[in-house]
Amino acid sequence: MKPRPTTLRQLDRRPVRRGRVMAWAVGGTLLVALLAAGGCKEKKTEKTTPQGTSGESAMRYVDAPNPSLVKPATPPFIGADHPAPRPSEALPEGTTCITPECHANFGLADRLHGPLAAGDCFSCHAADTGGHVYPLLRQGNETCSFCHQTGNSQLHKHAALDEPGCTGCHDPHAGRKFLLNKSTIEETCLECHVLDEGKHPHGPYAAGECAACHQPHESNNAHLLRGGDAAEHCFTCHTDTKYIIANAPFVHDPAKQDCTTCHSAHTSDFEYHLKQPIEKLCLDCHTGLGEAINGATTPHAAVFTGESCANCHDPHASGRPKLLRDRQTTLCLSCHSQPVKAADGRTIPDMTASVSGRRFLHGPVETGDCSACHNVHGSTHDRLLKQEFPSGFYANFDLADYALCFSCHPKDLVTSEKTTSLTDFRDGDRNLHFLHVNRDEKGRSCKTCHAIHGSDLERHLASEVPFENSQWMMPIGFERMEDGGKCTPGCHVAMTYHRTPGEGPEPTPAPGEQPTTGDDGKESGGQP
Repeated sequence: MKPRPTTLRQLDRRPVRRGRVMAWAVGGTLLVALLAAGGCKEKKTEKTTPQGTSGESAMRYVDAPNPSLVKPATPPFIGADHPAPRPSEALPEGTTCITPECHANFGLADRLHGPLAAGDCFSCHAADTGGHVYPLLRQGNETCSFCHQTGNSQLHKHAALDEPGCTGCHDPHAGRKFLLNKSTIEETCLECHVLDEGKHPHGPYAAGECAACHQPHESNNAHLLRGGDAAEHCFTCHTDTKYIIANAPFVHDPAKQDCTTCHSAHTSDFEYHLKQPIEKLCLDCHTGLGEAINGATTPHAAVFTGESCANCHDPHASGRPKLLRDRQTTLCLSCHSQPVKAADGRTIPDMTASVSGRRFLHGPVETGDCSACHNVHGSTHDRLLKQEFPSGFYANFDLADYALCFSCHPKDLVTSEKTTSLTDFRDGDRNLHFLHVNRDEKGRSCKTCHAIHGSDLERHLASEVPFENSQWMMPIGFERMEDGGKCTPGCHVAMTYHRTPGEGPEPTPAPGEQPTTGDDGKESGGQP
């Protein structure tokens, strides 16, 4: 006869024999019935087993609670401080592997592997071969792949499936979410993958949610991406960008092909997760533009300040050519709506009045094409101009100095002394453009009389212009007439011209032929 238990721990280890306990309580008649129902079955498992020298009697493990149904009430009762010794012999049929003193951590885990939760250890393990050794029924990953069909049906497989194998990431018995060996998905991934560092992490990466973008086992997409190859994966979250790219007439090629051409998927030291500073990133592809910017003697500050290229261009898609964010005049006025200090030290005035609200706009301004005259990235000419144009009020005539104007206008306008068709600014057939511009000394440049960007007068005539870069705004005093016109500028006396010979008074002297003179007899330039 076995000794009567004297402690709670010994009582807990005692086999439960419901028939015998009930018989003592209700008497002999009920005892016969209970023995007939279950006493014999219990008797089959009752054996006298000798104590082993290197382990514990198998009887102490019989009929312990199923951990999937009963969890230890408090941590101190786990038995970790007094673990049961390793059994020295095979355990009887029906014995559980999880008791407060054996594999107790399985019963306390957040998640249990399905077979273990069902108390079915032998789905994976064979019977005891001696020494409390239960070999696996199948070797390596085959133990897992017998139930979990993964790693062989899609194009790309996680290398960890082969080495170290499933148990490199997962505990086969019990653990945390997904039965991971580590506390989080991120910690699990970092067992193999190096943590990228940067000031601007991608949201899922910052949260340690690697599985938000990557399939952990296999995928039909490169890098085990969930949402598709390259840009298609990014569009699963960035739906607004997807819509813009799908509907815009002008799309940046990298944006529709592979976002990681420009962006780091994990983290970066640069805003918007860019791989490099934006201007360097753009010029890695736009090499010709880079050479022009680096070789410019007149740089454009917009290229180097603020968001650089993105000041004017949308990096993904746009409704305008060259991926511009808006009409060029609108873009330019985002800076030039106030005085701006130029690289050469001069102050560029507020351009708002000259390019908007005028009745007559210069053709490129009217079409919103500032780049027809200006090289907006940088130039080797003054004022970011694409070609030469005199910077002063006066200019000794050289056709090459007017290359910008004559890229659109006919050069005969200033090289032909006589004409009846090239211009309406003529007195009979005398070309007054030739007369004013084509002079060896003190030829008048175009901007002496014309407002280059826009004017309220026809032919873009100016009402006043700054005299020779001074503070004095010299009046032009132009008056249009049916067959010609009249000028009362600050640089010479009032004069009229008529396109039809014989009309009006006798032809008036040309500028320079009869100058206005002062008391000292010297030519007056109109300066007050």
